[in-house]
Amino acid sequence: MSAVTLPFRAAIFDLDGTLLDSLGVWREIDRRFFAAHGMAVPERFGLEVAGMSYHETAEYTVRNYLKELSPEALVEEWIWSARDEYAQRVRPVKGAVAYVRMLKRMGVKLAVATALPETLYMPCLQRLGIDVLFDALCSTEQTGSGKADSAVYRMAADRLRVPCGQCAVFEDVLPGLQGAKRAGMRAYQVRQTAASPDWPAMAAVADGVIDSFDDMRRCHPFDARPRCVVFAAWCEGDPARAYDAAADDLVLCADGGWEIALRAGIEPDLVIGDFDSSEKPEGVEVQVHPVMKDDTDTMLCLREGLRRGYDRFLIVGGMGGRLDHTLANLQSMAFAKRYGADAEMCDGHTWCTVLENEERTIPCAPGHMSVFALSDVCEGVSIRGAKYELENGRLTNCFPLGVSNTFEGREVTVRVRKGMALVMTTGEEVRSEE
Repeated sequence: MSAVTLPFRAAIFDLDGTLLDSLGVWREIDRRFFAAHGMAVPERFGLEVAGMSYHETAEYTVRNYLKELSPEALVEEWIWSARDEYAQRVRPVKGAVAYVRMLKRMGVKLAVATALPETLYMPCLQRLGIDVLFDALCSTEQTGSGKADSAVYRMAADRLRVPCGQCAVFEDVLPGLQGAKRAGMRAYQVRQTAASPDWPAMAAVADGVIDSFDDMRRCHPFDARPRCVVFAAWCEGDPARAYDAAADDLVLCADGGWEIALRAGIEPDLVIGDFDSSEKPEGVEVQVHPVMKDDTDTMLCLREGLRRGYDRFLIVGGMGGRLDHTLANLQSMAFAKRYGADAEMCDGHTWCTVLENEERTIPCAPGHMSVFALSDVCEGVSIRGAKYELENGRLTNCFPLGVSNTFEGREVTVRVRKGMALVMTTGEEVRSEE
């Protein structure tokens, strides 16, 4: 789907309370901070400082509540208090990452406009694997002013090289919406946190109000989560059995995987690798990497798909041949899952996928089905519909309890309450799931 079907060419996102579920962190930091200075958090403190830069917030706090402190010391204390939370624990708002990835696939330019300093937001975005989605990262720390004056939004538009009138801003505070409108941008009020007395005023300013990013379906079409298909350089089985082509698939080839794709009648969109196992193809886009590198060629393809916003992957082949390459590809699927993407691998004889803290239905296949722990421990594992069922069990990565099960009916349901597991089926003919 092209970006021309959307009402904007660029999307600019606030972080706290919009993309990141982090407002609880700041409520606790405020509580501890004011308690350490012998007072409760002022009743409207959060609303009073909404949209301010860090330094504006510090100056406001010193001026109105703690005149004995310096703004510089206050900023340093807040950043120190929040650093570990952002680096290790802050999670995205439900549905936010999926929406941002979809916009990326649609060709929309993406930016962050936040009051957070880079030392807080960058480790968080990197841990979540979404830093690569944004074309610009902007902060009120760079403009020296709060969101109400619109400077941070204009900076984002300039860096994206998109006119302000073709940008949309997603915000959860009134000054942010007001600043976006002052910049001449479309503005959406995001109401994913506890009700605020500012909500009516925000709705009066905004071009649209959403309680979740799924509500944006009212404003523009959503795509159907197209796949990124990666042809590995080795396929033990029959790739024609492994892969049913779809018109909207993005096809990447890892090094010599382009030869397997062409033999299967599939034309690659991009071939990526160091080309130590094949010649570079002609007549197709090629991305060349050095032989001495940390990523395998398959991992380079997964990273490229993630960078383009894809969250469904199929690796064609990838098993058999050298055992170390097979294990590397299984770890690459775990990498994709850790960053919120679903990945499968299939060579026409063996199919596998990775589950993490979730439940999935596996269609019946001839042969065997196995479940292995990838994390140290998988808790609350249930296998229903197989010959050997398990309910709320425990798997570890040093004992193969889940190996060599068989289907009893038309499907098997596998649930992993906590942990990461590999689900694998083997048989005469196995296809990827469409």
